[in-house]
Parts: sequence; structure tokens; C-alpha cells
Amino acid sequence: RTVAGMTLYHQAIEAHYHLQGDKEASMAAKGVWNVGEVFTCMVSMQMYPFFNQTQFQHTNRMLEKFPPSLQIAFIDYAEKGVEGDADGIHPLQERRYYSCLINSRCPADPRHPGRRLPRLKIELPGYPILGDGKGDNQNHAIPFSRGMFIQAIDANQGAYFEQMLLLPCALGEFRTGPETGWTKSRKIVGFPEHITSDIGSIGDFAAGAESAFGTILQRSYCTLGARMHYGHPDIVNKAFMIQQGGISKATKTVNLSEDIFAGMDFSLRGQGRTIQHSEYFHVTKGRDLGFGTVLLFFSKLSAGTAEQLLTRQMARLGRQLGLPELLAFYYAHGGFYLTQYLLSKSMPLLVSVWLLALAAGAESNFSAMDPSMPDKSHGSAEVMADFLVAQFAWIMVLFLIAGTAPLLCETWLQDGLLPALTRFIKQMLTLAPLHFIFQAKIIGAYVSTGLLYGGASYVSTGRGLPTERRFFIGVKGASRGLYNDYAEHALYDGAKLLVSSLLAVFLGGLSVSSGSGAELLWWLVALGITISSWLFAPFIFNPYQYASSKWSTDIKDWCDFFCSASPAWTAWYRTAQLKPGNGIRAAPTSALLWAAFIAAWWTVFKNKFHLLPAVFRPEPWILVTRIFGCLPPVILSFVFCLGCQAVVQYRGVAQVRLIGSMTVVLLLDIIETVLGLWELLAIYWWKACVAGLVVKYALLSALLAVAENCFRLRPSTTTETTAATTTATTAT
Repeated sequence: RTVAGMTLYHQAIEAHYHLQGDKEASMAAKGVWNVGEVFTCMVSMQMYPFFNQTQFQHTNRMLEKFPPSLQIAFIDYAEKGVEGDADGIHPLQERRYYSCLINSRCPADPRHPGRRLPRLKIELPGYPILGDGKGDNQNHAIPFSRGMFIQAIDANQGAYFEQMLLLPCALGEFRTGPETGWTKSRKIVGFPEHITSDIGSIGDFAAGAESAFGTILQRSYCTLGARMHYGHPDIVNKAFMIQQGGISKATKTVNLSEDIFAGMDFSLRGQGRTIQHSEYFHVTKGRDLGFGTVLLFFSKLSAGTAEQLLTRQMARLGRQLGLPELLAFYYAHGGFYLTQYLLSKSMPLLVSVWLLALAAGAESNFSAMDPSMPDKSHGSAEVMADFLVAQFAWIMVLFLIAGTAPLLCETWLQDGLLPALTRFIKQMLTLAPLHFIFQAKIIGAYVSTGLLYGGASYVSTGRGLPTERRFFIGVKGASRGLYNDYAEHALYDGAKLLVSSLLAVFLGGLSVSSGSGAELLWWLVALGITISSWLFAPFIFNPYQYASSKWSTDIKDWCDFFCSASPAWTAWYRTAQLKPGNGIRAAPTSALLWAAFIAAWWTVFKNKFHLLPAVFRPEPWILVTRIFGCLPPVILSFVFCLGCQAVVQYRGVAQVRLIGSMTVVLLLDIIETVLGLWELLAIYWWKACVAGLVVKYALLSALLAVAENCFRLRPSTTTETTAATTTATTAT
């Protein structure tokens, strides 16, 4: 489809020549005019030498069907041979690599049936794939292109003949002179895309976001001086781009978002250079249609943006751009992803402060500890209610509308007000807020991970039509379920947020005056939407998720994942969370946040404990309670794990069944927690109990993080797998 669309340029240029060409010029002589001399549709396919016979047949059919302007560039290789040393090939290089070009006139290769012999061949100075593939794939083919201009196209795009007829106007954007109003030539001109993949609710969400980004937002960025090069369908000046290393950067990991660096380097060259965006020329584009593929795409963008923020180009632009351009550039690129991260952290932070303030308040059966007595108007619940009401009110609806304003306005401009309102209402009814809140959580997780630990990599999304139901938990082979993909990034955090909210309600967070209680509704709505999104969005947007015929399969997979003799959970935990051999994955900022969180809750819990000797007669048991109340519940479970290890080593037992050990560890942790907080439970000091529970959980999580980092420091071995899994059971 992409090749069929791009070769329409051939027909459009031919039509322009017949309608407007000078028939008396020398080029009009018979056999002189050739569209292939001014236009080339080049497919850069580095995997061509590794095609099978079916793929070679399809390729040859394309070369026969489409105009001769269709050419294929690929990377070939040959053994170094005895001539390598004479030609100056590096001694450690085992092969010689070549950029090759074929077209429909190339003869068949007798040594490889189905292949064609290249008509042009350029030797490359070593192994050509330095990055994640796409940037190298584009840049190695540039020498085979004709003319001054290149339009970069992806394989998920197409074109219309009517739009191809506008090519002279698009090329006219590069002209300079008094009649154009431009004294400096523009080297990058961007154009919008017509999104055709608005199928289903997720497809409509993705298509709407892409349409707004490629139209109204690009116009705004261009006006504000913040537009960069985004790869496709931008037209660039080839001679200018190859002076700065090509149309894409190709350093692995750092240039994961390879296209934007061409625009950043272009802007850094200064001298009043700007990037133009025009909206009369369109190509088609198909976006992702499934919940998982959309989030995979944004995970790649987020990780790539995290790497961008660490590059020299970003640092230099920050120093050289004027303040208006810098603010626009920040909003359009890194600032958007950082804002998503801050949004994903804001709700847990507010709930944590809410719960902390409530736990620090007076116990219901011991009001003497409340400094605001006898006036209850300034209790912790009232203070937090006033704070939350000030932040969450009916104006939240305006923020919701503002988030969809670009798409709403663009649809209004193109189709009218009624279609714009219809699309907005349809997206709200199909739970678009749940999708975008979950998307913000995934973006925040990947951009923070990329900034703190690095490791960004290319992700292939596929862009298929999601008509099949994904498993709840992937058990067999390479199959991955919704739990496998989103537990670490969203499901666990959603469960923590839900438990924290329930504890806040249990401690009297809603026991406020009638006026404040009614106004807290907006806060509860925002909190409920966030929890629902983080916990249920993957399942709501999974086809046939709640079909009753699939429940038995889900339950069986869940049991096999956690409870089988060789549970798949251990392999998933090892690859997704433990990651042995990757070094310490704990940034100083994370350690400081952990320390601040534990210190705040420790202070609340310690103040409660200090009151025990004042209320009750000092007894030895109070000292014991204070000691065990402040310790994480690991003593009994640690002794049990040592016993299991002794049984395995000295009794000849092959293996301790994991589900059994996990159950015992869970019970021991609960027993130890209850014993440590027993005296507080006995006198119904629920707020002190909640504070103690949070302290124990935080200390336990910190110890588990330390243990995991110790395993990451050493290479991966089978023995460490068992030890790491045993350690992980403590977190249950």
C-alpha cells in the first residue's frame, strides 16, 4: 500500500509534464523525457538478502507492477577474502559490507534464485548497523537518491493521486526571493497526515491524538519556533541534511527517536533557520488499533524522550533558544512526557499526605491528644478536606475539556461544530479518560525509568487489528498476558492507591462537616477514575475480556502461573523485575524519596508510641512492643526460609514447593505484624495501627529493594534464581 501510494508521484509528474511542459524544449524530444530521472521511489530494505523464495517472488511482482522509478536499496555482505588485507580492511573485520541498489531492469542472480544483481554497489567502512536499525536503514540509501529533495515515508503510510498533483506547490516552499517573502531557504518542510485507522474505540483515541498532533499542534509549534523534524512526511533538502550526518541520527539507545535529532541539529546551526509546516498536502497513515500496541508505541516514545533529555543537542538548545522558543520547545517535547510523569505521581502523593495527616490526628477514644480540642473545626480530617476541596472542584471538568481541546477545535475547523461535539461525546462515552489516564501512567513509568537507569530500546508494535482476546496471565512460552505487561507499571500501584484510599476512609477522612463533605465529591471522582483506570483499563479495552466462557481459562492460567510445581511467575519476576546482572537500579533520588517517606511515617508512629507510657503504667511489655512495632515483619519468615534452605541441603529434598513456602511466609508476616501492633490493637488506637502498618510495609519494601539490588550486582546463575525467588516471597 505504501509503495502503491508513493509511486503515484510518477503519474502525477507525468500528468504535469503533458499538461504544462514546453513541447518545443530540448527535453521534449523523443526519448529524452523520463520521469525516473526526476523522481525515485526508493524502498530501503536491509533484510532483502535474507528473504525467502516467497518474499523474492512478491518483490519481483512489485518491481514488474509499479513504474521503473521504484528501486530497492539494501545492505549486502561478502567474506573478506584474501583481497581484504590489500584493500586495507581492518584485521578484526570478518566481512565486507555494501550498500546496493536494484530495480526492475536488474538481471537475476544465478547464485541466488529469486534475487537480482545490484546495478550500483558502494562498499561501507565496516558493520553498518550502529543504532536501532531505522536510522542506518535510511542513511545508507541516501547516496542512491536523485535530486535535491527527500520525503521520508514510513511503511504505515499511503497517498492519494489528487494530493500528489500538489507536488509543485510543496516544492515551491523551498524557494526564496522577494516574491516568496523568505530571504533564507527553508530546508525542512512538514506536512500533515490523514489518519485512516479510526476503527474501534482505541483506534479512534489514537487517531484523534495523532490528528491533533499533526495539524493544529504542528501549526502552533511552527508559529512559536518549536517544530522539529518528525521523520514523515516531511520533505527535506538532501544536500543540506547530509552535511549534518543524514536525515536521522543512528547511535544506539541515545537516538532511539532518530528523526527529531535532524531538526535539533538543524536548529542549532542557527542563522535564523526555521522549520516550515504547511497543511495543504496530505499523506495517509495507519496508527495502532489495540490497547497493547498503542501503549507499546508510547513506551518507545517515552524511553526515547528520556534519552533525548540527556543529549548534548538538548543541552545546547536549552542554552541558545530564547525564552518563548524554549518554553514552546519544552512543552512540545520533553515537557509533555515529564508532565505525564508528574501527573501519574500526583494522585499517590495526595493520598499519601491525606492518609499521613489522618494517622497523625487524635484517636477517637483518646481525644486528649488532639491539640485542637475542644474546637473540632480544625481537626486533621477538616484541614485535609479544605485542602482537597481547594484543589478539586467543578473546574476539573474544564481541565478535562482542555485536554481534548486541540482535537475538538481541529475537528470543528475541518468538519463543523456538530461533528466535533459528536466525536467528543462519543469518546467520553467509550471511556477515553480511563485510556488516557492509564497511558499517562505508562508514559511516566518509562520516561522516569529511562532517565534514572537508561536502557531504551526499539519496540515493534505490529499495528494489527485487535480482534482476539489477550490472556489475563501469559503462562506458556513467549505468550504474555495483561498481568505480565502491566503489573509492575500500573496494577501494583493501583492496588496500593486503592488500599491507601480505603485506609483514609477508615480513619475518618470523610467524617467532615456537611459542606466540605459534599464538595469532596470531586476529589472522590478524580480518585475513583484514577484507581479504576490503573486497575481495570487493560481489561476493559481487551476484546471479550468478560466473556463467561473464558473465566475457567483465566482461573487455570492464574493457578498455573503461581501455584504449579515450576511456576511461570519465577521466570517473569526474574526477567521483568529482578533483572540479575544489570547492576544497581536505585537512583539517589529514589533513595531520598524512600528515606523521606519512611521518616515521615516513623515520626507519626513514634509520637503515638511515646504516649503509651503516659497513658499506662510503664511495663516491660511496652518496651518490647515499641521494639517489635518498629521492625519490619521479616524475623519469622527469615527463620522459615533458613529452615527451608537447610532442608534442601541436608535432608536431600530436591525442592521446596514455592506456593507452599509463599503461603507460610505470608501467614508468618501477618502474625508478626499483628504481634508487633497488638497493644495498639487492644486499646483500639486505629490510627496508630495504620501508621505502624505503613512503617512496617515501607521498611519491608526497602529491605526487599536492597536484596534485589544485591542480586543484580552478580551475574545470573540458577542458584541465584532460587535465592531471589525465596527473597521475593517475603514481599507477598
